[in-house]
Amino acid sequence: MKTDQEPFPWIFIAVLAIFLDAIITIHLWFFLIFLSYWFFRIFCLHSKKIMIYASFAGIVMGLLFINHSRNLTRQALSEQADWQGIVVVQPDEIKCQGDYFQFTGVDMNKHRLQVSGYLKSKEEKNQLERIDRPVQLTVHGQLQTIDQPGNLNQFNYRSYCFSKGITNLLGKTTISSRQRVKSSNPLNWLVSWLHIWRNNMRKYCQRLPKLMQTYALSLLIGFKDDEFSEEMEGVTTLGLLHLFSLSGLHVFYFCWLLKSFFLRLRVTKETTNLLLLILLPAFLIIGGGSGSLFRSIMMAELGMLGTKLGRQRIQLNVWSVTLLINLIFDPYVILSMGGQLSYLLSFLLIFIGNYSAFKRAWGLNIVSLPIILFHTYQWHVLTSFANFLIIPIFSNFVMPLVILSSATYWIMPQLTDFLNPLLKLFHSFVTLLSQIPGQIIFGKLSLEFTAILLLVSLGWIAFPRFKKCFVFALASCYLGGFIWIHFPLHGEVTFVDVGQGDSILIRTPFNRSVTVIDTGGKVGFLKPNWAQRSPKKHIPPVLNYLHSLGIAKVDTLCLSHQDADHIGDAGVLLSKMKVRQVVIPNGMENSRGFQSKVQAFLKNAKLYPVLAGQKINDLPLEIVHPFLPGKGENHDSLTLYGKLGSDTFIFSGDLDQAGEKDIIATYPNLQATIAKLGHHGSKTASAEDYLKQIHVKIGVISAGKNNHYGHPNPETLTTLKKLNIQSLSTIEAGMITYRFTTHGFTNWRFVRRNYEKDPIQ
Repeated sequence: MKTDQEPFPWIFIAVLAIFLDAIITIHLWFFLIFLSYWFFRIFCLHSKKIMIYASFAGIVMGLLFINHSRNLTRQALSEQADWQGIVVVQPDEIKCQGDYFQFTGVDMNKHRLQVSGYLKSKEEKNQLERIDRPVQLTVHGQLQTIDQPGNLNQFNYRSYCFSKGITNLLGKTTISSRQRVKSSNPLNWLVSWLHIWRNNMRKYCQRLPKLMQTYALSLLIGFKDDEFSEEMEGVTTLGLLHLFSLSGLHVFYFCWLLKSFFLRLRVTKETTNLLLLILLPAFLIIGGGSGSLFRSIMMAELGMLGTKLGRQRIQLNVWSVTLLINLIFDPYVILSMGGQLSYLLSFLLIFIGNYSAFKRAWGLNIVSLPIILFHTYQWHVLTSFANFLIIPIFSNFVMPLVILSSATYWIMPQLTDFLNPLLKLFHSFVTLLSQIPGQIIFGKLSLEFTAILLLVSLGWIAFPRFKKCFVFALASCYLGGFIWIHFPLHGEVTFVDVGQGDSILIRTPFNRSVTVIDTGGKVGFLKPNWAQRSPKKHIPPVLNYLHSLGIAKVDTLCLSHQDADHIGDAGVLLSKMKVRQVVIPNGMENSRGFQSKVQAFLKNAKLYPVLAGQKINDLPLEIVHPFLPGKGENHDSLTLYGKLGSDTFIFSGDLDQAGEKDIIATYPNLQATIAKLGHHGSKTASAEDYLKQIHVKIGVISAGKNNHYGHPNPETLTTLKKLNIQSLSTIEAGMITYRFTTHGFTNWRFVRRNYEKDPIQ
């Protein structure tokens, strides 16, 4: 890899800053200090100047990161059941979906809050949507801290909020009054004006035809709503989502449009560059302020300035200084997939920019693959081909088409009506391409293994003389990682944190059998038309966890009864994953809940309505309830029993105390050391006689934080304490995992206890 770039200390300072930031923000001390040591020893000690600069800059950056982390912690408010205050809100921050609203606001003490709630009337919704200027809203609601993820390998919403400077959530919010904000500060006035312009652009784009609207909102102002996720499923599958994140391509078009405009006004090149230097930061606000957009704008700014970060203008130094500036404002940028890919691929393009288009696309995909697998756990075999084929079409056809259509719609809507079918043709082609089989569920890579893959991939690009060695090393690493993930030595029983609901994964060592009991889901309520939200596609926590384990097929899906908090996400699981058989209590197949939530998604899965005592192949559990056909209600709950590892388990859905008595009457010798307590710890389940007779030692409660039902009930907790039964709850512990091996080794792990072994007897 040859380059005419001068190796000035900026690149070393930037890489050292990445290590320091990672150490402070994710606390992976040993691994990152080890890398920092060898990086410093190999590169910095060869030059006294580099060593001095890197050491000084490292100390400064480290102090800045520590200060940023402490400020966020200091600004976080304690939880309050009834908080009231005034928040300043920009108009483009307000989102209304049905009767649900959400916005980010700043209170009088400069705390950034994520505010959400439900509107009571259509008039109230119209008033909120008509806000077109910065306003002060008097709000009161439930102030909450931002929790760590409740499940292993789940999206870290806390880190995402911290990257936006958001320190608290305000839920169940009501708005009592509003007042326009008048700013005397010229800079604040300018920022507010840009937010107003962005909001007006959003409203304008929402008048476009549906598909054109989705493209225009995301490509022009970086606005993505629920419909974006639904429309762009094929784009996501093929790994093309980066095209819709405002970055270098969009900055290029923004600059090109402005240059063309100024050229027609006969403005000189020097004046044009000066105007671009002033206007590009405005595009950062209009585009939504993402990390990738910040990088692109900052690199363009430094490039136009011709900044001498050495003896000459150097791309590598521009990249390094841009990264350092970004880290100062947002140390969390390197924790996001978008930030990692943006800086990694722009770094790589500096060195392979003169390669052919095919080689460049192939190299970028090889290097980005470890990052993609680390965050998404899957990869499509057509991703490289799709990027090579689609990117030129996107940049030369789709972007100009969307810009032209959006710019002329107000005066010539007929042109948009003509162009929209062309966009539909492109979109249909991408969707069709994504439906070709080839999606590989690889599983979650560890951070250490991801770093190794990344270094080997970069070595493959950097040292072409040793290409065969690096190819062999890469193939060996991927094959070894795939085998390690897909054939684990241990089995597990995992109680997934789905909020107020149930979902349990049971898998045996080497993934010989995979069983899921319930999927969780949201309870829906009938609402008037104005209050109904568009159907939102989401990934159920259990599905995300299965993908992170490299599991692409479920042998048995057991649905305990028809309540939405148990089977509401069953349709998504069945449509996204191959399921061989579905087991339900006899009679539930005729219920409205089953027919609306499950029936249409069964595909090739075999359906088994069962009663107690019936045997099902590949199900590592016995069926001990129900005894009679029912309607799939609580008292008909499917109850499963079996030995896993060195312990016996019983899983009882929402079974009530009458059903529990029937079980111990029919199976007087049944014993279970670990019980999933019925009905989320409600007093209608977990009878004292039942728990005593089956000799339960540990009771697991699956319930949601601050749920409306008061689960778990104090009476149930009193019963557990009286019988000396240790209780575990997803409310406090998050995901609860019991791991076991064929040799009798067992341990417990909890997500909200840092995965540490708990002293459970």
